[in-house]
Amino acid sequence: MIISKNTFQPGHILTTDICIIGGGPAAISLALSLSSSKQNIIVVTGGGWSETAANQDLNRGVVATVGTHEPLEENRRRQFGGASSVWGGRCIPFDPIDFRRRNWVPNSGWPISYDTLLPYYHKAAALCQIGDFAFNAHTVFPAKKREIISRLDTEEIVSYPLERWSPPVNFAKTYQSELEASQTVHVLLDAHVVSLQTLDALDRVSQAQLLMNDQELFIKAGRFVLATGGIENPRLLLASTNERFPTGLGNHHDNVGRYYMAHLNGTYVEVNPAKRAEMLVDFERDGEGVYCRRRWWISEKAQTEHELLNCIFFLYHSYSQDGHRDILFSSRYIAKSLLFLFRQRSVQDLREKTRELLPSLREHCSNVLKNGLAQLPELAAIAIKRLQKRRLPFILPSKTTAYWGLYFQAEQEPNRESRVYLSDSKLDAFGVPRAEVSISFSEADLNSIITAHTLFVNNFRRKKLGEVIYSEDGLRQYLTNQLSTFNSAAHHIGTTRMADDPTTGVVDRNAKVHGLENLYVAGSSVFPTGGHANPTLTIVAHALLLADHLKSTY
Repeated sequence: MIISKNTFQPGHILTTDICIIGGGPAAISLALSLSSSKQNIIVVTGGGWSETAANQDLNRGVVATVGTHEPLEENRRRQFGGASSVWGGRCIPFDPIDFRRRNWVPNSGWPISYDTLLPYYHKAAALCQIGDFAFNAHTVFPAKKREIISRLDTEEIVSYPLERWSPPVNFAKTYQSELEASQTVHVLLDAHVVSLQTLDALDRVSQAQLLMNDQELFIKAGRFVLATGGIENPRLLLASTNERFPTGLGNHHDNVGRYYMAHLNGTYVEVNPAKRAEMLVDFERDGEGVYCRRRWWISEKAQTEHELLNCIFFLYHSYSQDGHRDILFSSRYIAKSLLFLFRQRSVQDLREKTRELLPSLREHCSNVLKNGLAQLPELAAIAIKRLQKRRLPFILPSKTTAYWGLYFQAEQEPNRESRVYLSDSKLDAFGVPRAEVSISFSEADLNSIITAHTLFVNNFRRKKLGEVIYSEDGLRQYLTNQLSTFNSAAHHIGTTRMADDPTTGVVDRNAKVHGLENLYVAGSSVFPTGGHANPTLTIVAHALLLADHLKSTY
């Protein structure tokens, strides 16, 4: 059942077996799995079917050093469906090495293994609608060529790993009918939890205090699951205190909000492959029509020998001036810019952003008008694919473009000084301290990316596979510039990390908060390391693992 209007009296107390706080993929996956049990579930979403200006404002926060992180409301959605209402759909599992203790990666190692999560990855693939859990191109496409660029693969750099793309699934809308029909799951829309209270015992959450249509309500539950994302999870824990946890629930050892990670990404290297007709760079569709794409991965062997963090590459748009001569790039830039302007919430914001974008928009529009006629059929075909239910994920460069960019996405080392904490001066509309972010990177983060690029480029040049534009010093400067204007792309990881030892983590291997009997956390905030992979598929898999644990301990 989905409850969109508040029919409760102020101060009303609802009771349930499990209260799930959150409305994104983690919360909805938990609710769907738990709906088959005999337990009653209440899901508190923190928003409605679409995001309002007031709800977006609740996500505003503080960036400790201006410019070093995007505004906290930029990549988050306070609505039912959460980030799945706007995500692109890229699904990639973590690699087995991500779960292991690596002696060159401080604070690495999960208390659960890849094999523990593997059966839940298969179930997560179904929920994300990406077809089979099959990520090896050699088995999915056995009749096709085995490499992205012939002869480039080595023991250190391989191109058989696939990414698979969801339609993309909006979890709220896709699973609305199942939640509506459930006799055990009740979803409260536009309800906001402002604190977790421990009235009966200091080691047990008694109730959640929430506001729904400006009325105060309470939910008493046997167990609570916090699933509000990598920034809101620590924020709510830190804002909820008692005599035992005066600095926030689960924060005995000052771990809540620490080890905040995202993914470093960008495009610096430019590549002009010699034999373009033989390249496997386009999206491929498997037997179920799912879009897949290959990427280069730095193998476990190379990661170990060179002491690297996990990293992948794929060919993408070059962001040099040549990008302005790529019709597909220009078309994509124009479309995304207009959509961005459409989403501005005030006339003043619209004017400011238009002034900022106008020079580039003029150049790209001129490019399309002067050079786009010959590519109109290709543009039309792409537009049709982008409008389908299972849409083309994104537009790749034209085959005739001068250079392709080598896009990278890399793991960030767990860093205790990288953190989310409470602002000491800013409050939201409900009087809750806003989140403040201070993200920190290490030399190892940059050095690992540079070494990975050097391995790729040296191999490319040694085999004389075409032209490549690259310098280590140039890449280091590029990365330094990237960090001064960092954007997390909504990959908020590690702020309530999982560890068997309460001195080094916030939750245990079952995702239960250390020192509390009935409070659990779901989502990427529990990940001890971030790998290179977009987190959604692993978020869903872990939520399903947690759901089974909650069923087995009922």
